[in-house]
Amino acid sequence: MLDTVNVCFCAPHKKVAEICCQCSGLQNAQTMPRVKKEAKSRRVRGSLSREEILDAALDILHREGLDKLSMRHIASKLGCSVASPYAYFKSQEEIVRTLIIRGEEELTGRLRKARTSSSDVFEQLTAIALTYWDFATENRELHRVMFGSNMGGATYRRVFPSLPTSYRVYLETLRYASQSRAIPHRRDQYRAIARTMWAWMFGVITLEMTDMVHAGPGEHPIEEGIRIFTALLRSGVEI
Repeated sequence: MLDTVNVCFCAPHKKVAEICCQCSGLQNAQTMPRVKKEAKSRRVRGSLSREEILDAALDILHREGLDKLSMRHIASKLGCSVASPYAYFKSQEEIVRTLIIRGEEELTGRLRKARTSSSDVFEQLTAIALTYWDFATENRELHRVMFGSNMGGATYRRVFPSLPTSYRVYLETLRYASQSRAIPHRRDQYRAIARTMWAWMFGVITLEMTDMVHAGPGEHPIEEGIRIFTALLRSGVEI
C-alpha cells in the first residue's frame, strides 16, 4: 500500500511552494469549527466577604425593594454561585436581620450626634427630628424594612424585642429636659411626650413616603410640626 504524501504543485520554486502551503493552512483553519469562548468564570466562595454580600443586598433593597431581594439575586449581582452566600448567612432572613442591625446602629449614631449639637433641649429635639427625617428619606426601603409591617418589621421586632436604641435617644433627651425643668411638665409625663412626638415623626415620614401629603413650597413638615410641639412644651399646659 502506497503512503499518501501531500505535495504542493502550485509552483516549482521553493518560495512559491511555501506561500502555497501557507494558503492551504489558512484555508484549513478557516474551515475548522470555531471554538466557543469560555464562559466568564464565577467567583469562588472564598473570594467573598460578609460585607460584600450585605452591600449587594442593601443595593438591591434600595433600588428594587424587599420583594426583589433573594439569595439568587444577590449571587447574580456578585457573580458567584447561589450557594456561595449561604457560607456566610444561613438564610435571606439573616441578611435582612443584619441589615436592620446596621441600619439601627447608623440611625442611633446620627441621632446621638444631633443631640450633642446644642445645649438647648428644644434645639436638640429639633435636630433629632430633622436627622430622623434625613435618615428615612435617604434610606426609604431600609426604613420600611426596619419599621414597616411586612417581613422586615416582624424581623425587626425579633431583633429588638424591647425599645430600639434610636428611640431611647429621644426618650433620654426628654427625660433630661423633664428632670432639669427645661420642660415645665410633671416628671412622670416625659414618656408620654416621647411616645407622642415619636409617633408624630413616624407618621409624617410614612405619609410623605406614600405620597399622601406634601409640604407646600418653602415648608418642611418636620419643622412646622416641631414648632407646634415646642410651643406646647414651653407653655406648661396641663396634659
